[in-house]
Amino acid sequence: MIRGKHLVLAALALLAAMPVFAAPLKIDMGPTLGDLKTGSAFITWHTNKPSVAWVEIEGHRIGEGGPTQTHRVRVRGLSARTTYWYTVKASADGESASIGPHRLRTPAKSLTQWSFAVYGDTRSRPSKHRQVVAAMLGASPRLILHTGDLVADGDVLEQWYHFFPAIGAFARNLPFYGCLGNHEHNSLLYYTLLPLPRGGGDYQSEWYTFTFGNCQFFVLDSCRRIAEQTEWLRAQLQQPRPEGVDWRFAVFHHPPFSSGPHGANQTLQEQWCPLLEGDNGVAAVFLGHDHLYERSLHGGVSYITLGTGGAPLYQPGVNPNPYSQLAISSLGFCRVDVTPRQLTLTFINEESQPLDQVTVTNDVQASLTQE
Repeated sequence: MIRGKHLVLAALALLAAMPVFAAPLKIDMGPTLGDLKTGSAFITWHTNKPSVAWVEIEGHRIGEGGPTQTHRVRVRGLSARTTYWYTVKASADGESASIGPHRLRTPAKSLTQWSFAVYGDTRSRPSKHRQVVAAMLGASPRLILHTGDLVADGDVLEQWYHFFPAIGAFARNLPFYGCLGNHEHNSLLYYTLLPLPRGGGDYQSEWYTFTFGNCQFFVLDSCRRIAEQTEWLRAQLQQPRPEGVDWRFAVFHHPPFSSGPHGANQTLQEQWCPLLEGDNGVAAVFLGHDHLYERSLHGGVSYITLGTGGAPLYQPGVNPNPYSQLAISSLGFCRVDVTPRQLTLTFINEESQPLDQVTVTNDVQASLTQE
């Protein structure tokens, strides 16, 4: 179900303005899996006209609601380290539609050796986006993070029709975590179409934190409300780490340090970097905005720009970045291999070739290698 009275009212107003087609009922976006925990999962999907919809999982019918076009169901009562099969279904005026079954695999309570993938700036070229997705699937991640600019204009529904088929190869089975970029325009569609964790800001999902396995992630909106998020981030980092968490990461769109056309962001350098680089800080920060790969090192933290998901590429070296370790104009993603004592972060291009790698230990930044 949609969380919050204001989000419900806004979604209904938006859907009332959408055209209703005479075509047969179908599920035209999703399903998308997100906010996956040991005991629950969040699933969203969209139908081409208002319908009543629900999830069927292991013989149980869950979350029936509508009629509406955006559908959001929180599945609870799952067991850790278990594979489930689910189907999303919809019904309207005697018609029915369904997609599935799809696999949903909950993490173990003590997951300490695993991998995830990060990429961003997928707007503009769906065919290139699909190439990066295919390479990511070859890396066998357990979850996928996006650093923002999912589409060119978040307020244009048609553009989301290009985005969701591109991620469909993984999003039905692997949890997907979005981040706001400047091209989302803080759109209601971003909040209603994606299964975002509960957090702060608009619709209680503008920024958020979540844990998966032995990692904690902080996803921020670098487009606006910086001071408010600074206080939120400070409070979060000062809290004791959740039990079993070995590593912390941050994800937001604008890079504090960049040699690309957009250059550095002094506000983020001043507001967020001191927190992220502090004693209770993070091991790495994942970013987008400049359409290139760049790894910068500042205050012992790797800042990795990954505007490499499909948008037209930029050339590095346009602006000074004294903290740059390597910059490449290439499509691709970052695979992060996690163990309790060591991280290995590898940039892999759309042809599944590794182009850069950094190893981080729990004590200090360790060996840097590049291929």
